[in-house]
Formats: sequence, C-alpha cells, structure tokens
Amino acid sequence: MKKPDAGGKSVNALEVRVAPAKIDYVVNGTVVHSAPKSGVTAKTDGIYGIRVNHLLDVQVDRLAVSK
Repeated sequence: MKKPDAGGKSVNALEVRVAPAKIDYVVNGTVVHSAPKSGVTAKTDGIYGIRVNHLLDVQVDRLAVSK
C-alpha cells in the first residue's frame, strides 16, 4: 500500500483475479495473497462487491468485470 502524502491522501490499485483454481488478491500490481477457489469462494464467478470501513474516504474508479 502506498503511504498517504502530506495532504493525507494516497491512491492504490486493488484487484481480485479469479482463476479456475485460485483467487489472487493484488495491490498495485503485486499479488499479496492467493487462496484456493474452494469452499465459500468456489462459486464466485461474476459476483463482486465493495466493503469499506466507515472511517475511510474512498473513491472507486474503473470498476469492471472482465474475462
């Protein structure tokens, strides 16, 4: 994650890459966690959502689902 600048702001690119057998969680182009696509995450194709803490100011740009 990028640290906030002097004005208290930072920009980070977050991605979730869902493959047939695993899910990669990516921050600024770097995979930070991988998990097998099983159990609760077995049927995630085409489903997405955003959850944000109430203490954050968040702007979402370029939200997309792609193959």
